[in-house]
Amino acid sequence: MNPPTRVTMITSIGMLSAVLFASAVLLSAASVLLVHLGRVVASDILTVLAASAAVLGVLRLLIARRRDLEDNARLRALAARRADQVSLLSHEIRTPLAIIQGSAELLAEQAPGPLLPRQEQFVGRIVDNAGRMSALAEQLLMQARLDSDAFQMHPERVDLRALTRSVVLELQPITEVPIVLNAPGAPVRADVDPQLIRQVLNNLIANAARSDPGTAAIEVRLTAGEDDVIVAVSDGGSGMTEKQRDHLFRRFVSGRPLGNGTGIGLFISQQLIELHGGRIFVDTITGKGTTMLFTIPRRHRHG
Repeated sequence: MNPPTRVTMITSIGMLSAVLFASAVLLSAASVLLVHLGRVVASDILTVLAASAAVLGVLRLLIARRRDLEDNARLRALAARRADQVSLLSHEIRTPLAIIQGSAELLAEQAPGPLLPRQEQFVGRIVDNAGRMSALAEQLLMQARLDSDAFQMHPERVDLRALTRSVVLELQPITEVPIVLNAPGAPVRADVDPQLIRQVLNNLIANAARSDPGTAAIEVRLTAGEDDVIVAVSDGGSGMTEKQRDHLFRRFVSGRPLGNGTGIGLFISQQLIELHGGRIFVDTITGKGTTMLFTIPRRHRHG
């Protein structure tokens, strides 16, 4: 081999070695760079994924919220339709009931002519049941009003002693059980809707009267506190079991034995008292009678 050729080979081998070394360095540097870039890209991808998950979570919440609003709107519309139907039915029932009850009362007074004893019993049953149906129609109408969004209270400054005394005096002549009022002292004034409180008192006293067909008196007590007023209605009836007590304030469950009453009166009474910011309670012992009592604030609590 000629010397120039040998030199050329040595030079070529050196250049090739340099190129290989440079390539190795570049490959190493590229590897490091790619690893670094991979970490950066991975970090960016994780950030994007986290942001996407957050957006999806918000979208799910918005969709669920919209569904809830739509469901609530449907339920409100359904409740409004049912309230309208009940209201219409109550109005339609009250007119013929008033005619039946008025005619039966005229017969009971024997205005058209004398009645035989057996006829008096039948007329008495007609009067009693027509009165119950009329009261039920009024309660259904009140429940329809409570179920609608249009129901409003009209509180005013009222003497609760005078209001309670008025209700007792109205019910005494038409209630088989004696009613005793225990409400001495000065006037007790409170911010209430007098018509609604009157209905609550009527419901509680009527419920007490149905509890015992005997001669045990119903006692109505009114106690005034500094901030609240307590009204209690006690009877000497058979009381209630624990199971009957637990079901007392459910719609169409009376809590009374033998199915006496519909139970809607107590259900409505609870709603009316709660609208006043008060509470209603029951204290009963089987065989010892029952006391229904409610508390209402003397000042109307807005909201």
